[in-house]
Formats: sequence, structure tokens, C-alpha cells
Amino acid sequence: MKFKRKGIEIKIILLILSLLSINIYAASVEEGINESNQGNKARAFKIFEAACEEKNPLACKYMAEAYNKGITVKINIPKALEYYTKSCELGLGKSCLFIANSYNKGTGIEKNYTKALEFYGKACDKSVAKACQHYAFCYEIGRGVKRDRAVAKQYYKKSCELGIDDGCFYVKQLTEMGIK
Repeated sequence: MKFKRKGIEIKIILLILSLLSINIYAASVEEGINESNQGNKARAFKIFEAACEEKNPLACKYMAEAYNKGITVKINIPKALEYYTKSCELGLGKSCLFIANSYNKGTGIEKNYTKALEFYGKACDKSVAKACQHYAFCYEIGRGVKRDRAVAKQYYKKSCELGIDDGCFYVKQLTEMGIK
């Protein structure tokens, strides 16, 4: 009986520690935002850098934006993409969308429609409406993937459900064309 209780106590302690660490990460990002808003960009950069090293996806996104826009550092698009990738891998869908757009347009990276599609899919999986619309478009025209209007319709529908009016329009249009 005591063994089970110790197991439960350890689980509770681990849960409390994990919740505290989430709050610490959130506090770090919030502190970085406050520093940035007060004009202390260099201090904010250091805070975001430390939080990103601790695997905070939002902090990694802020690091990416610093390198993308030249905030306290020189513009370095490959470095920005590195941080956007880390943020995306940690689950921030908007960072996945940024990477997808970069591959799609060849901005700071070699144009690659297959990789763009991959990252649009990751962002769409995180309910980023614009990413779902782009993902659908790629399937509709066969960019980076074999053309499949049924799949396109499915993702236009998702973008519609997430609030993209154009997605609703394209669902209707594809339906009228007989696409199931």
C-alpha cells in the first residue's frame, strides 16, 4: 500500500513541477514582451533566446522574427528559418506557415513546392486557416503533389470552417463541378 502511495506522490510532484515549468516559460516570454515594449530590445532578445533554448515555441518565434526583421541583430534569413523551424517543430502552427510560404516563394531558401506543401500541412494540422487554404490550392493545381481536387475540396472545407470565406467559395465551386 505504501508503494502505491509513494508512486502517486511522485506523480503529483512531477505534475506540479511540470506545471510550474510551463508558468516559468510563459513568464519568461511575457517578461521578454514587456522588455521589448519598453524599448529594451537587447534584453528581450536574451530572454527569448534563453526561453527558446528551454523549448518554448513562442520564444523561438520571437527569435526568428528578430533575425527576419533585424531586431537587435543583423538580418539573417537562414538563421530566422532555423528558429521558425524549431518553433514549428515545437508545435506553433504560424511558424510552420512562415516556412511553407518561404519554400513556396523561394524567400531566403530555395523554392521547393514539395517542402512548402509539407509545412502547409503541418500548419493546417495546427488549425492555421490560411495554411489549409494554401494546402488545398496546392492539391487543386498539383503544385508539389499530384493534382487531386477531392483532397483540395476537403482542405478548402477545413479553411472555410476556420473562417476563410474564399475556402467556402471554392468548396461550393468544386461541388458544382461534381467533385465529391
